[in-house]
Amino acid sequence: MSTESPPSLRESLRSREGAAVAVAFVLLALYAVLIQAQILVVVYYASVALLLWLLYRFVRAHERIASAQERRATAASGPASAHAPGGSGVAEAGDQGDGEHDREE
Repeated sequence: MSTESPPSLRESLRSREGAAVAVAFVLLALYAVLIQAQILVVVYYASVALLLWLLYRFVRAHERIASAQERRATAASGPASAHAPGGSGVAEAGDQGDGEHDREE
């Protein structure tokens, strides 16, 4: 999984896939206007394409946030796991103390 930002709309259109999507949209728009004589279909297609692109950006942003949190958790547990014999630094179910019994006396 890549942690880099998703490409902007301008960068997406410069790629081969982006150019193919743009050409397909233009052909679809021409078909809707010239053959079917429905101008609002173009607006519908454009809004669907925009919503799908925004959904893609939303998912990629959440993947980046999850990756960053994993890196932070790994960095935070690094020194703690070095002191625990055989420990991986990852807390498992039941590892949390109940307060009173965890105190060292």
